[in-house]
Amino acid sequence: MSTGEFQHIKANMVGDVAVVEVLPGELRFPPQAQELGSELTLVAGQEWAKKLVINLKHTKYLSSTGFAVLFRVVKQANDRGATVRFCELDPEVRLGADIIGLDKVSTIFETEEEAIQSLA
Repeated sequence: MSTGEFQHIKANMVGDVAVVEVLPGELRFPPQAQELGSELTLVAGQEWAKKLVINLKHTKYLSSTGFAVLFRVVKQANDRGATVRFCELDPEVRLGADIIGLDKVSTIFETEEEAIQSLA
């Protein structure tokens, strides 16, 4: 799979787990968050992405629209029988995730390895 068509993510496979790295350091504005959402939805909708890890290690700021995008990706994945895990959230992003309850709809891991192992 080529990741050249993506602006906000880099995707690869680790075994049977699709790992998506979110690239922007900040997702402040709705248009940028919506573009990210389109890219994540495209990956999450693929048959080979039934197990999906979203790594947010580069992202230091995530707007409410960005969090809404993550919720939507989890819901869409769940609706089609797929599983989404998150990992490597910056402490400030993790605080926001905890406040809005992202950990109630998906599991958040400290490391990418732990997230991948949880899907084994």
